[in-house]
Amino acid sequence: MIALALLLALQQDIQQDTCAPCPIPCARSTDQAFTVRMTGGRLDPPQSFTSIQRDTLHIAGETVQAIRLFWHVGSECRDTLVQAHHVDALVMGRTLGKVPPLYVPILPVREYVRLEEPRTNGNWAELGVFAGYGGPDNSQERPTQIGFTSVYGGADAVVAPFGNLLGDHLSLGVGAGLTFEGGRMRIPVLGQLRWTFSSTETVTSVRFEPNACTFSCPGGVTDTVEVPAGYVQRSGADSVDRSAALFRERVIVADDFAPYVFAEGGLVFNGPFEGAGARPSENPDDYGQYVLGVGAGMPVIGNLHAQIAYRFQRLNLRTPCENCSDLFVLNTNVVHSVVLRVAYHLGW
Repeated sequence: MIALALLLALQQDIQQDTCAPCPIPCARSTDQAFTVRMTGGRLDPPQSFTSIQRDTLHIAGETVQAIRLFWHVGSECRDTLVQAHHVDALVMGRTLGKVPPLYVPILPVREYVRLEEPRTNGNWAELGVFAGYGGPDNSQERPTQIGFTSVYGGADAVVAPFGNLLGDHLSLGVGAGLTFEGGRMRIPVLGQLRWTFSSTETVTSVRFEPNACTFSCPGGVTDTVEVPAGYVQRSGADSVDRSAALFRERVIVADDFAPYVFAEGGLVFNGPFEGAGARPSENPDDYGQYVLGVGAGMPVIGNLHAQIAYRFQRLNLRTPCENCSDLFVLNTNVVHSVVLRVAYHLGW
């Protein structure tokens, strides 16, 4: 019963918060709602409001500052947007009592714009697991084969920290992983070139700092907003609320489900297993382990990506040699495999 009561109380708080996302600015303990006084002889709204929040409106292709007002109609919460320069003040405590009404002026804020041309976020990192089918063991009998198992698996991590160095669609990643086959652990170190078929759209991004709920009170402390480097102030209203600021910038939004293709390659190092390395053997010059591959992938759910790839691998193992002075001969297996990979992808 206690848990049910707490759940009901939490649900009630959530419902209340939807109609009061911001506290009423400068409100006294007795002020639970307010009315709005408009500018320029405009008709004042008749209802009482529960919350006010800074926002923007798109008018004739231009983004302008606005004020969002919230109020109750029965059990429902409603809201509306009005241009910021149409609102003169909030009025609280307008009663017949001894406490005079409180007027809180509402002013637009300063606006800053970033002048740099937008670029896509080209950095990303992935942590994945994979399973591969490599067919039969193609190594020679010297006197035994390597013992490669057709099905193998492992895990890896790839990071592309070079941003848009190669353009908005092409990225370069580097990574390493662990591959387990035939009871042996190998360590591939790879480089990857990835081409993303992303459709992009350039949009205007706006944000209020420190937040959209900040309004100055008469006589309060103002001008606490720090302006990041690269932003310049736009011309605007003569009188502004200096407790907050609006920041604009053009950003490129890419398709969240864009497919991609990639090519990869690198060296394969050995873990601590018997027969690793080139020596001692009668043919150490034959040693060489590497991997090459091509594939495709795409996001499937959120940050989860699925990929399919072809990989060519050259793997070595020292096997016993009965007629050799050093007792070992270097054996080689060439592996053609299909790999399925699932990865958690993080872009920035």
